[in-house]
Amino acid sequence: MDQPWTVVAPNGTVASREFRLRIGLKERHYTVVPVSGFISVAYACSPVPAGSLGSVERMDSLSITSLYNYDAQHPAGTPLTDLLVVDGRTRIPVPSRQNPLEPFRFAEISLLNPPAATGPQQFRVYYRQTNGETYIAETDLITLVR
Repeated sequence: MDQPWTVVAPNGTVASREFRLRIGLKERHYTVVPVSGFISVAYACSPVPAGSLGSVERMDSLSITSLYNYDAQHPAGTPLTDLLVVDGRTRIPVPSRQNPLEPFRFAEISLLNPPAATGPQQFRVYYRQTNGETYIAETDLITLVR
């Protein structure tokens, strides 16, 4: 916890208590500035300019699974939601279409409990916005040590 981050190489090994899954959105922001004449000019901005209202899109689905069995209650492909905490403090939120949430701009997700046995794990993150856009990312295969 008090050491610098180390990225786990593909097929690398990490203790489950030290494992962190870092999630960050890559966002694009635009602004329109009036110019003399009839046509406005659009600019891409980075970082978000002061006064920006951001996006109206919200997260309506977030699922993190493993492609391998984690424990008896979490076989391969089962959501790990009840085992995950965000930034070491709070349980991972569960958005829904009826209750969409502000998207994670950046989060560090850790595991509350170790897997049933030391072995391979590969995590998949599924994220959907209220406009229907979906994003899926997978980690490299690692060995998670109990």
